[in-house]
Amino acid sequence: MPIKKPGKRPFAPWLQDFRPLTKAHGSRTRGVADLLLTPLIDMFVILVVFLIMNFSATGELVNISKDIQLPKATATAQLDRAPIIQISANTIAIEGFKVADSDEILRDPDLRVPRLTEKLQEMRKVDEMMHPGRPFEGQIIINCDKEIEFKLVRKVMMASAEAGYAKFNYAVLTIGKAHGGEGGEGGAAAPAGGG
Repeated sequence: MPIKKPGKRPFAPWLQDFRPLTKAHGSRTRGVADLLLTPLIDMFVILVVFLIMNFSATGELVNISKDIQLPKATATAQLDRAPIIQISANTIAIEGFKVADSDEILRDPDLRVPRLTEKLQEMRKVDEMMHPGRPFEGQIIINCDKEIEFKLVRKVMMASAEAGYAKFNYAVLTIGKAHGGEGGEGGAAAPAGGG
């Protein structure tokens, strides 16, 4: 077998006759198109590092909806990642998925919210499957409007406790000197000892 001089080869042999990859459409000489992997890998590494550096595990965990005005508090503690229940004047949602209408739940004499309990039980099963050796913490973040009737919040708390989520944290806006040190109106936090 003859030894061939090494040279540039197309990245895909079946694309050698592809017209856009040739130098000129009318000429007989063919160009070689290379896919340079090293700069591509470098770009992805830089992108991953950039995303990791910009993702803050202690940043805002709670997305504040337009129709929810959070209450303000000075005594706060940092929130840990947990399922978020949003209670507005119109809806009750968990992790962004609507589970009930606030008006219907308020009119219902029952203290339970069955769809919320079912969704939380599903989330608990997923959490236990994802972390088999770790005991279930049962933490929940309640993100509710400051004008909501406590009767509605109580029903949500009952549904959460029924599903095994008994440690409640309330999302608030921090004002003044907070537990973290710096003042000013800002991100969400939980009242110290929320549980």
